[in-house]
Amino acid sequence: MASLKTIIKLIRPKTLLWFGISTCLAFGAVIQNGVPSISFIYIIITIIFANIGAIIVNDLGDIEVDKKSPEEGKRLRPLVTGEVTKKEAIIYSTIAISLSLVVSLLYDKRATIFSAIVIGFALSYSLRPTKFCAKPYGSVLFWVVLCFFCYLLMLNVLSSQENNFNELLKYAPGWLFISGIILFMGIAEIIAKDMRDFDNDREGGRNTYVNFAGIEISSRIMIFFSWFGFILWIQALYMSDRFPDSIFAILCFLTGLTWCIQITIAGLNFIKGYNQRLAATLHQNWTYYYAAMQILTFLSFIKT
Repeated sequence: MASLKTIIKLIRPKTLLWFGISTCLAFGAVIQNGVPSISFIYIIITIIFANIGAIIVNDLGDIEVDKKSPEEGKRLRPLVTGEVTKKEAIIYSTIAISLSLVVSLLYDKRATIFSAIVIGFALSYSLRPTKFCAKPYGSVLFWVVLCFFCYLLMLNVLSSQENNFNELLKYAPGWLFISGIILFMGIAEIIAKDMRDFDNDREGGRNTYVNFAGIEISSRIMIFFSWFGFILWIQALYMSDRFPDSIFAILCFLTGLTWCIQITIAGLNFIKGYNQRLAATLHQNWTYYYAAMQILTFLSFIKT
């Protein structure tokens, strides 16, 4: 069996922070226009375990592609180096997925349905016959659909104890927020990720949107949707009476503004000529900025 250090490397804690924990906290705060109750921790743990299972499954499907990656980090992933066998990975993934479902049951049945659907989406992204990660429009539209369904499912879960689903469904700032996330992350960030993997995906036969449309068009789309998504995100905070009243909302605005300027500069450079190192740095920093903006969004709903 793999060591604890290797298992931690396999599940990639950074991804859990920016995609799992920070996103859940911000979603819950915006949907309820306030800090969720302590029982919301069950939803966060549910998503973390589901995400761990999805990460391992994705790595299982990408072993051959990662072996040829220009990025050392991918070539040194435990499944690629043999530190974790395929059999062990399947066991770990099964355990994580099972724990996700078990923890969700501690909240309620709606949370379990939420968990099962998210897990189903995750498996369809990485595994055949769907394997959306290798399809031109599928690699982008998958995340758009996933974000939308996650939002509806979280609405359903958070309303289960107060029976106010219809009220939450009509909450305009929530829809502005999820629309901003879809554009900022579901489209723009995924394009940045595929630009990072441009050469690797092309050699591995993975026809992502960037490989299909080309660097120039993809760069322009990335710039446009990052700004559009950022504007909707801040508009949601404004309509929630968080911006500019909360210092955290102001910091979220400044963080997003800074990042969108950097995206624009990088995108214009890509139009002049592709640079894999710049693309890798752009995507890595994007995850940090996104997590920071989500955490600041959550903190802005803490009433003082």
